[in-house]
Amino acid sequence: MKNINVDSLPKAGPYSHAVVSGGLIFVSGQIGTEKGKKTGFKEQFENAVRKADSILKASGSSLDRAVKVVVYLADRKYFQEMNELFEKYFPHRPSRTTVVCDFIDEEILTEVDITAEA
Repeated sequence: MKNINVDSLPKAGPYSHAVVSGGLIFVSGQIGTEKGKKTGFKEQFENAVRKADSILKASGSSLDRAVKVVVYLADRKYFQEMNELFEKYFPHRPSRTTVVCDFIDEEILTEVDITAEA
């Protein structure tokens, strides 16, 4: 097992940005909010995916090697927009789970976690 952290990305607790194990990379959930800036769903989704991609690249992988993506939504009303954005970033169609949930911070509209091939 190898822990991966990207110094330029913040963390909200005592965890690794990713763990590499058994030929897979498990990226911790990434949110897309920006400190001091009000962001909409599209911007948050894109920011979260870009952060996850940075972590994957630091781990020797990339978005196109994603095999499983979990997307958390603050509201079901974002589902169709998420589908359109998802297709843009994941045209190879990895497996996906989508969960509507209540986030700790009401500014968070989405979170993305990814499992990819190393």
